[in-house]
Amino acid sequence: MTVHRPIARPTLAERQAAWIEALSYEDIPEEVRARARLLLLDFLGVARLGSTLPQVAPARALLEIMATLPEASVIGGGGRATAAYAAYANGTFGHSCEYDDAHFDCGHPGVCVIPAALALAERTDASGKDLLVAIVAGYQAMVWSQGPVNRRTLDIGWHGMKIGGVFGAAAATAKLLGLTAEQTANALAIAGSDASGTMEYDQSGGEVKRFHAGMASRAGVQAALLAQAGLTGPVTIFEGPRGIHNLFTERQPKDAESYWDGSFHILRTMVKLHPMVGTTHGVLDALAMVLDRRPARAEEIERIECGIVDWAIPHGAAIVHPQDMLSAQFSLAFACALRVVKGRVLIRDLADPACWADEELKAFASRIEPVAIVVPADAVELCGGVTVHFKDGTVETAFQPAPRGYPTNPATAADIETKFLDVVDGLMGGEQARRVAAMVADVDTLPTIGSLLAAIG
Repeated sequence: MTVHRPIARPTLAERQAAWIEALSYEDIPEEVRARARLLLLDFLGVARLGSTLPQVAPARALLEIMATLPEASVIGGGGRATAAYAAYANGTFGHSCEYDDAHFDCGHPGVCVIPAALALAERTDASGKDLLVAIVAGYQAMVWSQGPVNRRTLDIGWHGMKIGGVFGAAAATAKLLGLTAEQTANALAIAGSDASGTMEYDQSGGEVKRFHAGMASRAGVQAALLAQAGLTGPVTIFEGPRGIHNLFTERQPKDAESYWDGSFHILRTMVKLHPMVGTTHGVLDALAMVLDRRPARAEEIERIECGIVDWAIPHGAAIVHPQDMLSAQFSLAFACALRVVKGRVLIRDLADPACWADEELKAFASRIEPVAIVVPADAVELCGGVTVHFKDGTVETAFQPAPRGYPTNPATAADIETKFLDVVDGLMGGEQARRVAAMVADVDTLPTIGSLLAAIG
């Protein structure tokens, strides 16, 4: 029988909790605050658009069935619900476009952390400053929690965002509730019991993936509320023999200490500039480079080799002919076909059943060949390249070392505002959209956030 020695204290959960409790607005550099504002704007835009998509209807139905207390706003004219279920709905809406922010070490932090922070800020009448602090705390905790296991979970087939999102949401909620360090550690420990979620959707589709963000956000909110009410959990939830880091990596976690480098992890968040799974973005950028210098019709192209890192092939290139919006957004072949045939990769096409069944798109998608590449030293793992073989025998190539929007090739404030205005176009007037953007830019000055949520609709 193996005897496990007690883990020396403080544990990773206790260290996180102490940092979260102590974090103040003044501790956060302006560069980090500015990033949090931009990510808040990005989330609000994609969530507002996502609230209109048909695949989120079950989330609205669930809220109606449950008829919970009206504590916090549901985006998109959805009324109000308890903080936990407002976070559930808004997280689902934010992730339903596959257009939300991403982080190489934890998946999709914004759609887990920000809905929880918004719901609790509204429930507690917290200020805009308090909201920003909670967002920063949530992103930090999600990377600390998920970072040591994220790559390994991807290899196995666990959904990193669904695993780590509960911790980010719990941290943001704990901060807004004013929990003690002990209570916050217990919130993280309790949240660990809701950490799970498979990625079989990237093999055959299924819209449940959209709900993973909402599920994680709800669970994190509830974990912090339970900790406030006195529930305890195992504070060795991360490094313990049956903790998250061992279980979800089959006992091969990375060194958790490497994530305690004194930096604010929110700064390494990627803003998506294509409404596709992040592993496809480098290839789509590279394909655009070729087509910009040599415009071509589909009938002029024999085939396209798409070079991506080996682990990304099953997570973005496994599906050739999609059957729903989720599988369309996880199909590199379909996205490349859209880019060549229609000259664009837009949400309205990815969501259109007529496009999934279009014979020209299906035929071209069959000519896309994903190829594993070795990542160059000056590139990131989400890099991508294309080799376009034309029917006249010529070949054009391009390589994108880091996709647009990635931290080393970052989206500017203007890029993010433009994206926001684009995704809410038709959902609100231009003046209203610009007013929301201005409110987010000055969110630090808001005494409460109710006016912001009312403005987004």
